Amino acid sequence: MKDAVTQPKTVRQVLGLATGWLTERGVDAPRLDAELLLANVLGLKRLELYLDHDRPLAESELAPFRALLRRRGAREPVAYLLGTREFFGLPFRVSSAVLVPRPETEELVEHARVELARLASSGNKASLAFADVGTGSGCIAVALLAMGTPPGASLRGFATDRSAAALAVARENAERHAVLDRLELLEGDLLEPARARLGAEKLDLIVSNPPYVLPSERASLAPELAFEPQDALFDSAEDLPLTRRLAQAARELLAPGAALLVETGAGRAALVREHFERAGLTAIETRRDLAGHERFVVGRAG
Repeated sequence: MKDAVTQPKTVRQVLGLATGWLTERGVDAPRLDAELLLANVLGLKRLELYLDHDRPLAESELAPFRALLRRRGAREPVAYLLGTREFFGLPFRVSSAVLVPRPETEELVEHARVELARLASSGNKASLAFADVGTGSGCIAVALLAMGTPPGASLRGFATDRSAAALAVARENAERHAVLDRLELLEGDLLEPARARLGAEKLDLIVSNPPYVLPSERASLAPELAFEPQDALFDSAEDLPLTRRLAQAARELLAPGAALLVETGAGRAALVREHFERAGLTAIETRRDLAGHERFVVGRAG
């Protein structure tokens, strides 16, 4: 590959060349990505690039930028190149061991906060407990704890994942946002590690963004998804067996009136509702995301 940036040039010139090179490689937001990568290399904020457009760049600055640019041209996600992604206004450490947090999952957190506030306002419990199943980067659990306790109740959480590498990232994020004292990180399948810690206690909320991409969809996905952990993206069959198992396990661990809340793919909500119904959950609701897709399903224990 001929380098998109070969001679010392200004910030403005480098961004123009990089944007064109990324455009040729089908990157969705080439200018934004080029700015993010260059700002990262220079230790600046994006806005500061515009304030110093005519600054010449040294080879010691261009070399690491070229390396990142090549990786982005190969469609590696920007979040992995930067090692961080903002979620709910908070910076989260990410690596190839975890999914890149998405805007739709911020909406999942909002729905979870509503459920916790509903329980807290009932006044029946002074302490609430939730589980985040398949926590990945820990963004859901950490955001719930970092944004404050529901009025009238304390809040603690369990975050489970089958991947020790993912839990290491989640721990780093929990420490960064000072919630590790209220969050237990547990390795294992679905709710099994939480079950062992709970004993006779029940959960007030179980929230999850489980794998919901179908195996048949693999060939049609954006190239960036090939860099993310595949077992966090794809369920093993078209009927979403992992979500089915989650619903069955959740029913046994939810307190009366407590909720299971999951994010799912567009067009999958009806199937998830069936799994909830067969597990014995009641008051099942489907909620749309900001794009109008049926994205979230909630069911409650009787």
